Amino acid sequence: MTRKTLKFTLFILSFVISATLSAQSIKIGFAWAGKSGMADRVTNGFDNRIKEIGSNLDIEYVKNLPDINKLGEVIDRFQKSKTGMVILRSNGAEYLGKNQPKIPTFIGGCNHPAQLGTVQNLMNPEGNITGVTYFLPVETQFEIFTTLLPNMKSLVLLANKNNPSSSVDLSETQQMCAKMGFKCVYELTTNKNQVFDAVNKYKNEYSAFVIGNQAEVMDVTEQIVSLAGKVPVLSYSSIPVKKGALGGFVADDFKLGMLLADSVVDVLVKGKSIKSVSIKVDPKPKFFINTKTAEMLGIEIPFEILELAELVQ
Repeated sequence: MTRKTLKFTLFILSFVISATLSAQSIKIGFAWAGKSGMADRVTNGFDNRIKEIGSNLDIEYVKNLPDINKLGEVIDRFQKSKTGMVILRSNGAEYLGKNQPKIPTFIGGCNHPAQLGTVQNLMNPEGNITGVTYFLPVETQFEIFTTLLPNMKSLVLLANKNNPSSSVDLSETQQMCAKMGFKCVYELTTNKNQVFDAVNKYKNEYSAFVIGNQAEVMDVTEQIVSLAGKVPVLSYSSIPVKKGALGGFVADDFKLGMLLADSVVDVLVKGKSIKSVSIKVDPKPKFFINTKTAEMLGIEIPFEILELAELVQ
């Protein structure tokens, strides 16, 4: 075989291999409704992990859809043209619970999937849905909160009425308040003025405010902290802590995105069944403390928290 013939043969072989790999690429739809920093962070972790793995995935991203109806239209299209799909945020998980998908589907950036009606069993998910959740047991949150504030006997939960994740925060908080004998108020608001009114109404009667895991409330953290004055503001997320809240326990969205990618590869590339791929949580969530806020409130952070927490100012 001449050198020219060899080069031609290698070129043909390379073309055939490339065409074969392209034909075998797995098509995935990836979408969510509404703007969400959490969804962006989960997506970054997902992309990073996919690049590490090097799987032959053909991913179509449809981000920040205007509403759940548009997301439904995209999901319908994905089911006709994709091998699998990734749907982020609690509103997407809730939609899937009411509209069970026909193709393998992966959720992320959402609260507790069982309480959202998406699946019943997180360890062995039924149907066509698995993925990840940022959910952390509120009992764990309360253990930290009460260690930080030993005289805490009451609280006001601030959550957004129109966000599906609020129902999970509400249910979990109600259970813990009943268990611990706390006096609790639950304010499900629809706009920032209602949030401010609630803070002004209860700041002289309750031990603390707790900000739910909804952007609509987290976005006005600075105003909440200012209005609350000497009343500590806690959070079910780390974002408000960076804006002045005292403390909050949170899952790592980037890490969850990587775990989400692993689940997608397990099912769509390695051929595992959905039921055998559990819905994952962050195994090592972080507790954030705002040291400047603690100093302003005259709170001495216990050593057992200080040793493990991530400190922000």
